[in-house]
Amino acid sequence: MVNLLSMGVGVWLVAVAVLYLRGWLRLRRRGAAFANLPRLFFLGGAVLLAATVFLSPLNWLNQLYFSARVAQYVLLCLFAIPAFLISCAFDTLVWGLPARGRRAVGRWIRGRGTFRRLAGTLTRPWLAIALFIVCFVAWYDSTVAGWLLADSTRHTLSLLVLGGAALLLWWHLIGTGPRLHVALSPWLGAIALLIVELASMSIAVPTTFATEPLYPHYVAAFGAGEERALRLVDDQALGGGLIWVAGSAVYLSSIVLVLNRLFHRHKMDGSEPLPGWDADERMIMPGLEHRVGQKGRGRHGS
Repeated sequence: MVNLLSMGVGVWLVAVAVLYLRGWLRLRRRGAAFANLPRLFFLGGAVLLAATVFLSPLNWLNQLYFSARVAQYVLLCLFAIPAFLISCAFDTLVWGLPARGRRAVGRWIRGRGTFRRLAGTLTRPWLAIALFIVCFVAWYDSTVAGWLLADSTRHTLSLLVLGGAALLLWWHLIGTGPRLHVALSPWLGAIALLIVELASMSIAVPTTFATEPLYPHYVAAFGAGEERALRLVDDQALGGGLIWVAGSAVYLSSIVLVLNRLFHRHKMDGSEPLPGWDADERMIMPGLEHRVGQKGRGRHGS
């Protein structure tokens, strides 16, 4: 069943969608280039995916199926949150606020107050990356998972914490949002993604190939006599496969995109011919080199 916290998340998603649309329309009237239809679609997709995580049957199927719990992680942390940041949500949401609210946010970002400095310190790139990895590994620990699944509100709260850690991670990698830090170097971004991918694989591979159940909670749920569409070990393998395939697809493709940003910055994304590639000396057929010399002497003689 949907708990009160999940219902609160649903209300918050509606508020975000309305505020974003208001800001997007304001920016469109001002001719802002980043307020375009693709970004509006990304925001809509992020809201729908987050609603699927917190308000759909996944929110109670996670008690019975490990794969449903993994699907919540995949939809939230690998798809919804990156889409939210790609939509330039922070900048657009700020424009959805009244003028006084926009000025207050601007003053806070540009200011040097204690809270602003503390926020900048606690959200540094490598701290954010480490926080996500710790939350991710802990969330899939069998003991922690059993404790979280024992109470639906507690599990929903854990999803929000994991999603918050993912938001900090993708904020630094995608580069939209409040400018509290120097932009992360593309090389360092690629290394960070590789580290996160290795952490993901460290959970996915053992889970996929395990021949015995790893989560006591699902063993107890399976033994309760409820009808199931999947055997316990098959469900576990499916969940591990979801982490493996979805994680690798997102993280490895993101590495390519991050490095492409570096090549584009240094104008290395196009092929350029070598100087003198079409000179006569390079294009002459073997055995006819003497004609090049004759041609050169003829030009000098004239």
